[in-house]
Amino acid sequence: METAKIQTYIEGLDDALGGGFPVGHVLLISGLPGTMKSTLSYAILHGNARERGAKCLYVSLEQTRKSLEAQMAAMGFDVEAVRGEVHILDLGTIQKEAGKSATKPWMEFLRRTLQTKKDIEGVDLVVIDSLEALEVLAKFEDRRTDLFRLFEWLRDLGATTVILAEAASDAPFLGIEAPQPRRDETFLADGILELKMHSISDVEVQRRIRVVKMRGSHHKTGFSALVFEDGRFQVTSVISP
Repeated sequence: METAKIQTYIEGLDDALGGGFPVGHVLLISGLPGTMKSTLSYAILHGNARERGAKCLYVSLEQTRKSLEAQMAAMGFDVEAVRGEVHILDLGTIQKEAGKSATKPWMEFLRRTLQTKKDIEGVDLVVIDSLEALEVLAKFEDRRTDLFRLFEWLRDLGATTVILAEAASDAPFLGIEAPQPRRDETFLADGILELKMHSISDVEVQRRIRVVKMRGSHHKTGFSALVFEDGRFQVTSVISP
C-alpha cells in the first residue's frame, strides 16, 4: 500500500520528494545560517493552509511570534490570510505557561501543549525551530535517549513534523564555523532535507537543496537549486558549475 503524502506546495520540491512528505513522519531540515530553513518551513505551512485549509503549528524557540510574523511578511507572505490556520507558539508563551507549573519539566509542558492543540483544534503539520534551542531548554541529559523519546512521541501525535537543525560540516563557509557532526537525529528521523550555499563563481553563491533520505518514498537524491523570488520558492536544476 502506498504511503499517504502531504504536498509541500513548493514548485519542484514535491517531485523531488516523490510526492511530498509522508503523513505522520518526523523530518529534519538541516542547513547553516542563511540557507532559509525557517522561511522554507513557513512557506510549506502557508501553502498547506491556503491550498487545503490544513491546521498548522510553528513552534518558534528562537524568535517571538511577532518577530517571526514580521519577518515572513517582509519576505512576501500574506500572514493575515492564514492566521486562523497557522498558529505560532513562541518561547515566551511556553515559558510563561510552564512557569505556572514549577513541578512539571519543560518538555512535559511542551508535549501537553501540542497534544491539547491536536485534540481540540487538530494539527496536520508541526514545525519545531530549532533542535538546538530545544536541547538547551529541555536540558537533555542523555541525548540519544531523549531524542528517541521525542521522535517517538511526535510520531504518536499523528501530525507530520518538521524539525529544523543546524547542519554539520567539516569546513567553514563564508567564515561560519558549522557545529560538529551529531548523528543521532539523522538516524532517528524518517526523512532529511539538506540545504546549503554553493559557490558558483568568485562572487556568486546559490542555495541548493537535496533529499538525503525519505522513508516510504522514491525520491531524487541529487542537489537542486533552491530559488526564492517574489515571496515564493522554486526548486529547479542547478546552475553550472
